Amino acid sequence: MSSRLATLAWEIWCRGSRSARLAFGCVAGCALINLIAQNRFSASDFGPGLFNSLFGLLMACSLFLMMGVFNYTEFSSTREWNGFPYRLFTLPLRTWQLVALPMFLGVVSVELLYLAWIKLVWTHDSIVRPEWFAVVLGAYMIFYQAALWSLAGFRIVRLLVLSLGGVSSIAVACLPMFDEVVPSPWFSETRLIAILLFLAFIAFIVAWRTVARQRCGGGLRRHWIKILLERITDALPRRAKDFSSPAAAQFWFEWRRAGLLLPACTSLVLAVIFGPFSWFCRNDPQATVDLLLRILLMPLVLAFCVGKAFVKPELWSTDFALPPFLAVRPLSAGEFVISKLKVATLSVAATWLLIVVFIALWLPLWADDTNLNGLMVKFRMLYPQSWQTIIILYFAGFVVLTWRCLVSGLWIGLCGNRSYYVAASLLQVITVALLLLAAGILSDTIDVEIRDNPVRLISIALSVTGWLLTIAVIVKLWFAVFSWSKITPRCAWQYIFIWLFATLGFVVLGILSRPWADTHRLEHLYVLAAFLIFPFARLGLAPLSLAKNRHQ
Repeated sequence: MSSRLATLAWEIWCRGSRSARLAFGCVAGCALINLIAQNRFSASDFGPGLFNSLFGLLMACSLFLMMGVFNYTEFSSTREWNGFPYRLFTLPLRTWQLVALPMFLGVVSVELLYLAWIKLVWTHDSIVRPEWFAVVLGAYMIFYQAALWSLAGFRIVRLLVLSLGGVSSIAVACLPMFDEVVPSPWFSETRLIAILLFLAFIAFIVAWRTVARQRCGGGLRRHWIKILLERITDALPRRAKDFSSPAAAQFWFEWRRAGLLLPACTSLVLAVIFGPFSWFCRNDPQATVDLLLRILLMPLVLAFCVGKAFVKPELWSTDFALPPFLAVRPLSAGEFVISKLKVATLSVAATWLLIVVFIALWLPLWADDTNLNGLMVKFRMLYPQSWQTIIILYFAGFVVLTWRCLVSGLWIGLCGNRSYYVAASLLQVITVALLLLAAGILSDTIDVEIRDNPVRLISIALSVTGWLLTIAVIVKLWFAVFSWSKITPRCAWQYIFIWLFATLGFVVLGILSRPWADTHRLEHLYVLAAFLIFPFARLGLAPLSLAKNRHQ
């Protein structure tokens, strides 16, 4: 290599080259789709929305992948450290160079990726204020790396800061739009860009000084914030009784490690995003309806994201092998999985309790519920006898779906194979992308069929949906018989009872909420879909996956 900095840059690229190729591969694929199907944006009624949804999904994935490329940290369980690589402290480079190079490369890479999206994919002026979003992306790349390195010894605090940063990036990106509602010089792009650049410079200085301090002393393990937290923890009431069983001890251990993550993220989003937005839009009746829908969907999105880490043996580690501390516990693989399921249940219950408390305070105190009351009147007219039951079942359904998003990947997360885990995550994105792509390509045909033969199109769609759901139910039950055959009968019957109870609830919900003017008799589709919602077969495979990982 020609210089030490070039050597370090090459090492960074080698560590994240796979993610970088995937990120730019998303751009290349979408650019090819845009080039081939660009005429459909104007010729079809549904094409633009479908293609924009596909491009938006893959763009978000590519930006996350690029962020991961410059997650330049190393994990050490002995030091409880996940920060700037210690081995780089011996290099003959100044500290500001060690810090500035990954930041510079990260900003350049994310800006080049964003520019590629703008010039090759979003060629129909779909993105408003592209320069402002470019500044936000570059600044938040610096904030992201500064948080990783500066809070290396504080895992919970760092996670909360990163969560706050991810949520706040959405709010900050929308700030110039408030200038149209509330004219103010503080919402002008020029002033906001200057503020973001100044904050990015401050973040660089903080990261530089923190890494320099770590380089001189290796990082002081006792900090005044940590001392304060330890004193507060010592002052709190502690458990005085022994655990009744090893399973109870494992449940307590899992709850302390991962149980509070989803409620903490939910409370953060409610306080930082929905709280201020609900106050600013308190006089807009339509905004109340829109915010309520987003609040109800927010736990599902958070549970899906948190679930990617929750299903691993070690929440904070990138190693998928079962830690020796857990492998030697006097518990069976099934009891390990049951402890995780119980922790997920309690975490989801705490999350939805926060949602209910926020809605109960928001709607009567500062929300304009005119439109919401009108919708409720229409809803009660459609279902005069069962509207209360339907609302309760819908709420229970949201809770169950949140729990499903949190635990459905346990069987793949506990197997200990990184390739399977990455492949399963990519498959979820690729499946949605392919469905959107197919719908976008066939949008012209769909438009013609809707105009000429709507009854025939609906009949074909219902028939195909029915057969697909039937095949999915058969496959699910077959895998369930295979996966639960090696589980203890007591645990198997307990979970089967819970599954039947939850499935029956979804069946009743589908039948009760059927439109009164339904001429297509869709009850059989509701029943088949209800059998697929609650996880069954995959959770039976989780103990088998953990047992294999445990004995590797």
